[in-house]
Amino acid sequence: MNLFGQFLRQSEPRWFESTSGRAGRFDAVATTGGRQVQVLGTRVAREGIAFISGVALLEREIPLTFILRRRAIPSRVRIDKDEAVREATRVVHRYHCSFTHIEDADREAVVRYVDDVPEPVAPKSPLVEGAGALTAGAQTRIAGELVRMKRLAVPAPGLAPLIRLEAHPARTLDDGDVVRDVVVHSRIRSGEGIRAYVTRFRVHSDDRVDLLTR
Repeated sequence: MNLFGQFLRQSEPRWFESTSGRAGRFDAVATTGGRQVQVLGTRVAREGIAFISGVALLEREIPLTFILRRRAIPSRVRIDKDEAVREATRVVHRYHCSFTHIEDADREAVVRYVDDVPEPVAPKSPLVEGAGALTAGAQTRIAGELVRMKRLAVPAPGLAPLIRLEAHPARTLDDGDVVRDVVVHSRIRSGEGIRAYVTRFRVHSDDRVDLLTR
């Protein structure tokens, strides 16, 4: 690029020098000097983000994860402008940055936030699903537990146990494990006739089964 072209490029206003973007207050974490620093986002645009840090950042390009509408958005940003601002009791550092890397889906979430467009509504899962929601291994473990509890007769070879499963939608626990709560209706014939039971289980992503009711 010739000098005239460089001059024209440098003279173009950067996103934070215009009215583009949307102001707000949102949590963010910057990685600098091998450690994570909590910072406060103050403005975000399609092109970049502005935030305030209580400590000076060492590098000119850093990883930054910020939260928009409860969504954690990892990115990498280049610091284009920084300035020290004196508050009542301390000096803070204000940074204006441009995105150098952000995933397409996350960039779309940023655009929706900037344009104040609601997040798309995910299709609702059915409240209750049938046995097809569980693997054969999980169903076998459930049947075995019911037999042990004398709530189900031992299934004949090659036949499915006489139970009805109601599997609730999968959900993620705090530790990241994906589970389904399952309600099982079973019957067993005894000297007093047919007895019916309702038993609750929790099925983990690795087909482990926990008994929730006795």
